[in-house]
Formats: sequence, C-alpha cells, structure tokens
Amino acid sequence: MAKKDNKWMQSAVKKKGAFTEWCKRKGYKGVTSGCIKEGKKSKDPVTRKRAVLAETFKRYGRRKAKK
Repeated sequence: MAKKDNKWMQSAVKKKGAFTEWCKRKGYKGVTSGCIKEGKKSKDPVTRKRAVLAETFKRYGRRKAKK
C-alpha cells in the first residue's frame, strides 16, 4: 500500500487569497461560515470548489488545535 501524502494542503491552493477576496466583495469581513455557505451555492464551479476547500481547511485547523 502506498504511503499517504500528508502535504496535500500545500499544493491545494492555486490562487492564494482568491476566496477571501470573493467573500469581501460579497460583504463579509473574511472567510466565515456564512460566506462558505454562499460560496457553495454559487453558479461558478471554481468558487464552489474554493468554498469546499475553505471548509476543509477550517475543519482541519480545529482538529489539529485539539491535539
């Protein structure tokens, strides 16, 4: 069985800060849960993918902080 790549997050973001800027244009102060919800309902597939990735990062960050 191949070893799991633990550094996938470093290469997951192609345009750093793009989703944050999208959220700010929509009136949010940054990437919030409301912004992620709105992004996941967007018509633009790139925005939807960025919202899902932001949600994943948020969830991963909480899990790491507990340890």
